[in-house]
Amino acid sequence: MNHVSVLEQEPSRTDDLSESPQPPPKRSYRLPRKIFLGLVALIVLSILGFVAYTAQDIPPLTEIENPKSSLSTQVISADGVILDNFYTKENRVNVKLNDISPYVVDALVATEDARFYHHSGVDYFSIPAIIKRYMTGTTSGGSTITMQLARNLFNAVSRDRTVNRKIKEVIVSAILEKNYTKQEIIEAYLNTVNIYGNAYGIEMASKRLFGKHAAELSIEEAAVMVGMLKGQGVFDPIRRPEKVIERRNLVIDLMVRHEFLDPALVDIDSVKQRPLTTVAQGREHEEGLAPYFRQQVRNFMAKWSRENLKSDGTPYDFYKDGLKVYTTLDSRMQSHAEASVREHLQGLQETFDKHIKGQEPYRKEPKILSDLMRMSERYRLAKKAEKSTEQITEEFETPIDMSIFTWNGEVDTVMSPMDSIRYYSKFLETGMISIEPSSGAVRAWVGGINFRHFKYDHVSVGKRQAGSTFKPFVYAAAMAYGRKPCDQALNQPVTFENVDGDGTDWSPENSDGKFGGFMTLRRALATSTNLITARLMKEIGVNVVVKTAYAAGIETHLDPVPSLCLGTSDLSVKELTGAYSTFANQGQHIEPHFITRIEDRRGNVLARFSHAPKQAMNERTAYLMIELLKGVVDEQGGTASRLRYRYNFTNEIAGKTGTTQDHSDGWFMGVTPNLVSGVWVGHSDRRMHFLDMKYGQGANMALPIWAIYMKKLYEDEKVALAQEKFQKPYGYYVNMDCEVLAQLKHEEKTFETARLSGSSDDLDSFE
Repeated sequence: MNHVSVLEQEPSRTDDLSESPQPPPKRSYRLPRKIFLGLVALIVLSILGFVAYTAQDIPPLTEIENPKSSLSTQVISADGVILDNFYTKENRVNVKLNDISPYVVDALVATEDARFYHHSGVDYFSIPAIIKRYMTGTTSGGSTITMQLARNLFNAVSRDRTVNRKIKEVIVSAILEKNYTKQEIIEAYLNTVNIYGNAYGIEMASKRLFGKHAAELSIEEAAVMVGMLKGQGVFDPIRRPEKVIERRNLVIDLMVRHEFLDPALVDIDSVKQRPLTTVAQGREHEEGLAPYFRQQVRNFMAKWSRENLKSDGTPYDFYKDGLKVYTTLDSRMQSHAEASVREHLQGLQETFDKHIKGQEPYRKEPKILSDLMRMSERYRLAKKAEKSTEQITEEFETPIDMSIFTWNGEVDTVMSPMDSIRYYSKFLETGMISIEPSSGAVRAWVGGINFRHFKYDHVSVGKRQAGSTFKPFVYAAAMAYGRKPCDQALNQPVTFENVDGDGTDWSPENSDGKFGGFMTLRRALATSTNLITARLMKEIGVNVVVKTAYAAGIETHLDPVPSLCLGTSDLSVKELTGAYSTFANQGQHIEPHFITRIEDRRGNVLARFSHAPKQAMNERTAYLMIELLKGVVDEQGGTASRLRYRYNFTNEIAGKTGTTQDHSDGWFMGVTPNLVSGVWVGHSDRRMHFLDMKYGQGANMALPIWAIYMKKLYEDEKVALAQEKFQKPYGYYVNMDCEVLAQLKHEEKTFETARLSGSSDDLDSFE
């Protein structure tokens, strides 16, 4: 048997291995990987490019670190009260976080950004929600407080609901978080956010809605403020109080949920049941303290801003640059002045209405009403619209809805514009100012009875016939020429010849028509005797009197005519009071002023205002004038003697009443060593007036306002107005006891007569 060897029958293992098939080659992923990585890089570069492109128009780093927002200009009283904020679209002022109620901060964080203290500008936990909103077309929400601040501060961030905006917000937010603490970010946010109307920032919104500072906001008020951030249109506390209360209570619940309020310490249900109470809206510039004064400051700042440039060469914008205007006004004195006007004129108006009922001057002179109509804004606009006389007449006779002023508050009614002119023509109006004579600083300013309805300022703009309040300048000229208060003067008719160059003579009369005998100059001024004033004018000369008045502070042109001695010229309350201050300031005149300095938003002083005194008259002359004016108050029968027997003043007071022809104007100038106040009362049209002297004299129309005002000042411990004595010139003495002087002169005259006659018996009686 032939056996085949194994080697012959089976291939060798070596051959078998060498001839076995090779495994398939591995696939190469290099190209797909490159493509993938390239796409990723492209996407990343695209995103970075998009971010870089988007970031091109964000504000520069310096602006982000030092944001510049429009700030209202603040008007500040001498005692530190903010009187007003000047602004155009944004009423905004900055306050420190310590001056904001902590409830506001807690409500804001609980409602808008619960993780505020734990993120660095962007809350990454909210990113999925943001993506979902974008995918569903809802682009609102998701912004942290820092991101919202970025929008508030910088216009370049924009408010468009786009991805671009979010990227800008993230970039700016990162920079803000890097450069500011959380507290500073909260403070900046609350100072820039628009909460209600044109009130920007928590302080202005708080004052606008609740009439209080942001530091004083309660839990529910803070919740209202924060709740309104979701939309003023929806959450308007004036138009939709129910919606606001609902939103407010939701904010309170969030404060509890995030442990900013502890139900164990605060009765949450009680807080949520509190009513929503806001202050009246819409007339900020017309209401509040000193509206006429604030308008004067506004006018001053408009002129100052045009004439002064910032470091970049542009003029100041006092509506946006956040200036601080420090004034001389004392808010407490101003409050008393306004209250005194209201207290007296409300009653005097009732007296006037009864006094002239059925005898209104416009019944005899219809031209009064037609003149007032032509002076109205409605008439001016009608003429501008080129309406015919018939159309204008019809418009003025057509009844319309209107709100009218009364001393008991505004009343909504229906009447024609012509009826409203008839109604308003009867109102007594006023102008009152207080000036510190030693500095010229204006301490109180009441330009009228109601700024909304009577915008004409009777302190500086309006000028009325001065009447007897001008007489002291005649007497001052006489004192300067050597006369003394106790000098005797003849109370007899006096005539000025050829006063107009055409041969016309002028002979004044006393107000009561009586004359005769002698009286002292002190008593003549005290009783406002016309004949003696006119006689002094004739002795001294008109031009000397005019020069004296100008030196004292009168600014209005004075016609050098004899009748000037009786106050025929129209003067403003401001200039007349400033001139009387010269008497109280030892003959030195200081121009009345109402602004002390202006600062920028950082507290740098931009301007200081000082007013140097000018020696207007001899110190002795000024002292003699004070003594004469004291006689108006102290002399029996003096026109202001009621200050003693009716109002019971015991301190030294100098003053002068004034009443013009037909009782159209009532004046009182009250002078104390540390405060000089002038008051005018009358109607806008001087043809409207009281019908007799009893009611129409200055002592009845104007003096009571001064008396009520000074009583309030002396009783107010915060004002602390001292009841001082007038300062006498050093080393100067003049006997003011006119009765003793008169007796001595009589005895001297009798002795001289006896001496000349040689009668020893008569001479012996004088030993």
